Amino acid sequence: MDRDEILNRNKAGKPKDEGKEFIENKSSKSGAWGLSIFFVLLVLYNFFKGLQIYDLLAIFWGYLGVNYISQYRILKTKSALLTAVCGMIAAVGFLLVYIFQTW
Repeated sequence: MDRDEILNRNKAGKPKDEGKEFIENKSSKSGAWGLSIFFVLLVLYNFFKGLQIYDLLAIFWGYLGVNYISQYRILKTKSALLTAVCGMIAAVGFLLVYIFQTW
């Protein structure tokens, strides 16, 4: 493979916009913080009102599981896979408990 062929292949590919990636990463982190704050507020409210929180736990663990599935696809680490699997199992479990209690 010569120099010109490598340059042509590189130019043919879609270039990454690092500014856009930075904004997406920053907004994703802000969204995770916002989700966490609202989760804690809703859990506290439900606790003081004597309400169940299985629906909130299903959403929280589902978010965590999907987040770590995405990380595992890129990083291929065992810890990301383990966290993803545990998070999704917890999410499905809490969802089933919520459905059975509200059915």
